[in-house]
Amino acid sequence: MAIARLVPGGGYRVVSLAAAPDGRGGDGDLFQVLGDMSHPGRSVVGFDFPIGLPGKYAAAAGIGSFPEFLDTFGSPPWREFDVVAERSSQIALRRPFYPSRPGGTRREQLYQGLGLSATDLRRRCEGTDAETLFWTLGGKQVGKAALTGWRLLRQARQRKPGTRLWPFDGPLPDLLAGSGHVVVAETYPREYYRHLGAPAGGQRWSKRRRQDRLALVPGLLRWAESLAVTWDVRVLQRVTEGFSDGRTGEDEFDAVVGLLAIVGVVTGTIATGEPRDDAAVLSTEGWILGRAS
Repeated sequence: MAIARLVPGGGYRVVSLAAAPDGRGGDGDLFQVLGDMSHPGRSVVGFDFPIGLPGKYAAAAGIGSFPEFLDTFGSPPWREFDVVAERSSQIALRRPFYPSRPGGTRREQLYQGLGLSATDLRRRCEGTDAETLFWTLGGKQVGKAALTGWRLLRQARQRKPGTRLWPFDGPLPDLLAGSGHVVVAETYPREYYRHLGAPAGGQRWSKRRRQDRLALVPGLLRWAESLAVTWDVRVLQRVTEGFSDGRTGEDEFDAVVGLLAIVGVVTGTIATGEPRDDAAVLSTEGWILGRAS
């Protein structure tokens, strides 16, 4: 998790790049920490997992509001929603995630079990390149991350009713006008790699390789400067070194990229992007912050 704080007089300063708090260290969980840091103002947090449901799935399952669903899943009639199906015969609209393990499984079994196509199981903001939400195998799967994230959001909303979900609870400027609460948005760091000058047109690079991340650091720092973002000296050192030379390096990289994107949106440099005339987006599907519609 990368954190930036508003600087008196203007601009933001990146003050931290560390593992997100989980409440086990005695300092509070993530939302408690964010609330304490921003009190009496507000904070915006971006998560890299889907926050919303495909519109056609929601309609078939009788879900009219993602926030209302989020607050109730795990209890009747959604008690098995977050239990990943072990066999194709267990797939149902109220138990849509599949499979729990590899071996003899096919995506077609998921589509047949739900009575929906691959296109039906993607949200408008995802286009055609994303893995479908409910499929839980492979490097591109997001289903298990979504379940973990939704549990976190559900718990946060139960403990702190002031937790807001964008775009479901209103346009971002309206949500930022309040005080003492946390605004949650979905981010997708890859959406913003173009601001760093990342190779395009099929050129190969990988955020998993430190050398490739180092090549993008100059572009990242120029983008930050254009957003009036400054750095804690320890965080800046991590950035200029290409982040950690280990398994967390790519996550640190994405956390900083996602953070700069949020700053860009909050300050108006990047449009929020959600189509305000699409009822499904605003009620059940959600949107990726800063992705043009």
